[in-house]
Amino acid sequence: MALRKTAAALFAAAAIAISTVGSAGTAAARTAGTDGGTGVRTSEEVRQPSLTADQMKNAVVPRAARSGSAAAAPLNCAYYYVCGKGGNGNRFDYTTCGVTYTLPNLVGWGSLHNNQTPGTRANFYDVNGAWMFSLDAPLKNDVFWTPVWYVIAC
Repeated sequence: MALRKTAAALFAAAAIAISTVGSAGTAAARTAGTDGGTGVRTSEEVRQPSLTADQMKNAVVPRAARSGSAAAAPLNCAYYYVCGKGGNGNRFDYTTCGVTYTLPNLVGWGSLHNNQTPGTRANFYDVNGAWMFSLDAPLKNDVFWTPVWYVIAC
């Protein structure tokens, strides 16, 4: 299982890197802000620093991951929270800013909803603490969760 997850993480990281950088330069999509109305900002503008060893070591581990019959239910996310659910039914709901959370073994494709106050950015990181992507509130997206290990809600 660990080997499969590691291989999937490497594959997904490569796919994300290729889709983010592209052949015409470095760009990442964005919905609003001070980008001159183009909707595009460079990856250097949105990239976050990698997590430190202390942040990963001291990451908050959630209680038991919720799964089972709720796996088929749609993702409901309360206001002020960032929530996600993997293809295996495990999910998270986080709201505290400045805390590094360890995700509850999310595997496969699933939902992500940042329902925090508008403009609040949630940052997601891989197993090594390298920044992968961000999602500004109040947006929703589908995510391949297997390579994603950590989140800082805001």
